[in-house]
Amino acid sequence: MPFLLLLIFFLLSPDPAAAYNLKGRVRVLPPLPAPEPVAVNADQAGECGSVITAPALRISAEGFVQDAVVYLEEDFPPPSEPPAVPAVLDQKNCVFSPHVVLVLPGSAVEIRNSDGFLHNVRAFDSKAVMLFNEAMPRQNQILKKIFSEPGRFTVRCGIHRWMYAIVVVPKHRYYAVTDGGGRFALKDVPAGNFTLAVWHERLGELRRPVDGQTGEIDLIFPSK
Repeated sequence: MPFLLLLIFFLLSPDPAAAYNLKGRVRVLPPLPAPEPVAVNADQAGECGSVITAPALRISAEGFVQDAVVYLEEDFPPPSEPPAVPAVLDQKNCVFSPHVVLVLPGSAVEIRNSDGFLHNVRAFDSKAVMLFNEAMPRQNQILKKIFSEPGRFTVRCGIHRWMYAIVVVPKHRYYAVTDGGGRFALKDVPAGNFTLAVWHERLGELRRPVDGQTGEIDLIFPSK
């Protein structure tokens, strides 16, 4: 093969070691689980309304799952670059938003109170050990906290019993939380054979193998 043609072939050939973006959606098969209403105490209804929908099952009419955590199971170096802006966990209309938030280890999360009344923020690790307990009585008050170790943590309001969020501190950079359409994206995944996992607090866990040839992928929970 002439040198010029060989050079063109080399330049146009895919690099097996090149990184790629792994995208997909998480869904659940019908019949879909129904949203779960939360009864509000009569003395709190004036602030929060009489009925609130529990945040644990946010599923679209098509079955796409919000707030599922998608990640690669293998060991990679821990995240090294701090985010340009801190993660935010807001208390608004008597719910935490977002319900599931990724927080890089050692970086701050801003816990905000957008309501005009008292919230009491408590965080617990996976063994139910309380990490902090802070009153937030003022509207627009901000509390900054750092989660140093990888894992899943629960943040609750001690006054409004239904209010909670899940803070996920990833082991490495290949983590994502699905949006309202069940979509996720893991950027710059290295070529290789890996296990893609998804965790959801009510639907459970799924795993499937992926490699550099994997295009967009569906992760499908069975009907519950």
